[in-house]
Amino acid sequence: MLAMRPFLLILALIVLTGAFMTQSSSARAEEEQIQFMPQFKSHIQPFSQMLSGRSWLVASGQDPALSSFDRKEALSGVGSGSAQGGGGAALVPYRDPSAKFSRNVLISEDFGDLPFQTEPHLAVNPKDPDHIIAGMIDYGFPSLSSYVSIDGGATWEGPARVKYPRSDLASAGDPIIEFDRNGKAYYGYISVDVEEFVIGPLVGQSEISRISISRTDDGGLNWQDPIAAASASIRTRLTSAPDDPRVRGFISFGFLDKPWMAVGPDRKDPNRDVIYITYTNFISTWQVFWIDELPFLGAPILETVIEMVSSRDGGITWTQPVEVSPVVSYFTPAGQMLTPAAEVTDATRRIVQGSRPAVAPDGTVHVAWVDTTADGPFEGLAEIYVATSNDGGRGFNRPVRASFFLEPGFLTRNSFFRYWGTVFPRIDVGPAGEVYIVFTGVPSENPEDDGEVYFLKSTDKGATWSRRAVVNDDKSGRVQFFPEIAVSPNGDLHVMWGDMRDDRREASYHIYYTSSTNRGETWNVNSRVSDFASNPSRAFPRGLFIGDYFAMRATDEDVYMVWADARLGEFGPSNQKIAFARQRLMPSPSIFLSPPSGAGGKDVIIQGFNFQANRDYFVLVDGVVISNGRTQKDGVFSSRIFIPIASEGPHDVQILDSSGNAATASFFMDFGFSNLQELDASVQAIQDRIVGANGENPNPIA
Repeated sequence: MLAMRPFLLILALIVLTGAFMTQSSSARAEEEQIQFMPQFKSHIQPFSQMLSGRSWLVASGQDPALSSFDRKEALSGVGSGSAQGGGGAALVPYRDPSAKFSRNVLISEDFGDLPFQTEPHLAVNPKDPDHIIAGMIDYGFPSLSSYVSIDGGATWEGPARVKYPRSDLASAGDPIIEFDRNGKAYYGYISVDVEEFVIGPLVGQSEISRISISRTDDGGLNWQDPIAAASASIRTRLTSAPDDPRVRGFISFGFLDKPWMAVGPDRKDPNRDVIYITYTNFISTWQVFWIDELPFLGAPILETVIEMVSSRDGGITWTQPVEVSPVVSYFTPAGQMLTPAAEVTDATRRIVQGSRPAVAPDGTVHVAWVDTTADGPFEGLAEIYVATSNDGGRGFNRPVRASFFLEPGFLTRNSFFRYWGTVFPRIDVGPAGEVYIVFTGVPSENPEDDGEVYFLKSTDKGATWSRRAVVNDDKSGRVQFFPEIAVSPNGDLHVMWGDMRDDRREASYHIYYTSSTNRGETWNVNSRVSDFASNPSRAFPRGLFIGDYFAMRATDEDVYMVWADARLGEFGPSNQKIAFARQRLMPSPSIFLSPPSGAGGKDVIIQGFNFQANRDYFVLVDGVVISNGRTQKDGVFSSRIFIPIASEGPHDVQILDSSGNAATASFFMDFGFSNLQELDASVQAIQDRIVGANGENPNPIA
């Protein structure tokens, strides 16, 4: 039986690890490093679905910017002009404002031929609640982006570039932003690089990832060069026999994924803030075997563990990683076959993923994550665990199971976007140290429903947890996803999520919201936030990716929300923007005409205020498009338009921008076609009288 193992291994799984090269092929090695993203076949690829967000796209070769994804499809008809809709953008989305939230503002802009922004995050300056920084993946750049608002989100400045480390090759997503109590902000994200490894006389390459951190000292207008908070590595366990130069053994490739950040007081020094970052360490271990004189890697085994690093000097230096969760294993059939039976347990398809930290006012640190259990990801049962540290993240208590639930699939059954991230727990802490979590699960009483938003709480610092309660109040059975929770300083709870309840086809989603003023004992009636629905299939090529999360922040005076928005994709090629809303009303768009009245067939000056910044706008007179232009960065424009001759009286002049903002004014035409008809009749009457006065019959009979 042992003699059959190499043969069975080849049949079960042979994964080539990319091009090996001799050590003398330095020129080709340099060329392959430059081109690695379009060509490289990843060692993490067999497990790519378990990675978060954009890392999944990159590892599976589907990222439109960094892989061999079909750019022709992504670019068909897309450009800086056509992405705004061109002439088709005159068909502006009808906006149906919510009664309890502001009109929506599209924060992000397009600076390349891939008009896609996703995975938004928000941070609010504790010293100034109107100072907001929004971060996001922007496919128009190789690095990440941020925008700044100093008026509570009414207007935004940016994008500012958040560059990946000079030693790395690209950014790979999962942007997260936090302020400390002194008003300094930190931006965390994944960056990727390649690292060489050696097997005997041959050299290969594999991608690795880092968790990089940038800091800003001017409120988000500029970001410093990043520092690596944590880095993955490649480790080898190789041996060779004296009579056989072919090495044997294992190579382990690390990949750090799904980082999340929290900032809070040091438990031992409450006047100092500590930055905490958690992530999942994916360690794929491959066995070396030989076919003739060439080595190959196969039979991968995956281990995952939640780890934490922290910084007490503003992100300059970082601790060594601390394990927060157990190390769990996921075996492929070939990997399990080659593993000694004593090492194989019942939990052969288990991973941990989607961690989030939160810091209580007294410095206690809580970390939540999802455990897929032994039946594997995307099916069966999953569990939410929480671990607590009372010494500033240096060590953690034994994890406590907060809930278990039916796990949704990788995709919803009605859309193509990656949905599994909706099970990752979102955690926040109240002013008295109470801990709150929201997540999405399949309701056991109605497995036909692909997702409900569940709420958990602990009032004893994470030691025990309440039964889960449903937050969304619809009875439609349609899917809810990507919930977020925020606790305002006064202890009120706020929850947002994506919701398909309004579309009987379950093709488009709105953003919904609810709140609680009694620690989640009861919830207010759900309110719609978005003023236009988003169809994921119009947001991103093939509808693959709207991110793994939305974001929300709450102050005592307001609630801020951002999400992936597809409204511009309704009237042109795929387009995904980051939309923003708040509870306070936004300044309403308005226009001013000079002069407001006069004869038709003349030029009129038109000025607009409070429109969407840097967007195409269209001028309609009585419903007919007569002109177009582009707003400035503050949402203002001024233009000279020609008012065609029409009938006497008032005429509607309407301005529509390409995101759906509208304003109307009236131009009173005091001389038009009706006046010309009256003038013509008067002239004819005068001519008739003149002819009659000359003795001629003005109406001769034929």
